[in-house]
Amino acid sequence: MKIIESISEMREYSQQLKREGKTIASVATTGYLHDGHMSLVKIAKENADVVVMNTNAMSELLVLSIEWPKNYKKYLIEAETKYQQQSLENDLEICRKHKVDVFFHPSMLDYYLYPIQTITISHAINKRLLNNSNIYRPLTGSAISWCLDLDAKIWNSILPDIIVEGQKDIHQTLFMKFFLNYFHFPIKIIVAPTIRNSDGLAFSSRNILLSKSERQDATSIYQTLHEVSRWSTYPSIEKIKEHIIDRITRNNGSVYYVDICCAETLEELNSIDRKSVIHIVARFGEVDVWDNIIINPRGTK
Repeated sequence: MKIIESISEMREYSQQLKREGKTIASVATTGYLHDGHMSLVKIAKENADVVVMNTNAMSELLVLSIEWPKNYKKYLIEAETKYQQQSLENDLEICRKHKVDVFFHPSMLDYYLYPIQTITISHAINKRLLNNSNIYRPLTGSAISWCLDLDAKIWNSILPDIIVEGQKDIHQTLFMKFFLNYFHFPIKIIVAPTIRNSDGLAFSSRNILLSKSERQDATSIYQTLHEVSRWSTYPSIEKIKEHIIDRITRNNGSVYYVDICCAETLEELNSIDRKSVIHIVARFGEVDVWDNIIINPRGTK
């Protein structure tokens, strides 16, 4: 496995691969790798000649708490140091085991030389992100700008032909798909199904923080989603949400939101009349658990 820490070296290597006629698939993560990430690697290897694992030490909680540009260098250095101490060597070993071709881990300070500027994107997907991506407060224009800034820099460094994303982060994935199409990036997105533990809980670096009892309670999210997906007919959106919230609450969960929207555009729905996604964020103990399921309409009650 080739380890690359320089943006310029990554770009030069990608250009060399393209001159050789090879295709590149990118799997981007925030590190702390697990089997869910490796399922994306498997799909990437089936669809491209070279698989690049990109690890970005900026956790979502860190990113969403930053007030750009105040103290951003301090946060970047702290996030990078924490990742190197806690997970880098383990991530490298996992990638070697699964035959990842390139492990790309540039310095965060190289990615963020300049303060983030606020931009505005007018689109239904952006509306869904503004409502749902941050359970504590709405995302600002700066945070949306950060998402675009990071993704564009990754693509311009790796030059991928394919990006493999997981369904678990469906809001982010569909926003990325819109962004790629809008700016005509020659990149294909493959959305991989969510990989789950035997108890139904999705693989997530966040979920390992759950205690034994909290984990048992948290399985109610997928159990409820799976139950709803098997209904022969669907009541109103309000009734579906009430049912889901009641089930999770009875299992000691605090529901932040239940979102039911179009699986293609993330537009809010008034009824299940097309392919839809139900997305949930709930807290068990001190851990926020995210999950979703895609359903197809069979009728209405």
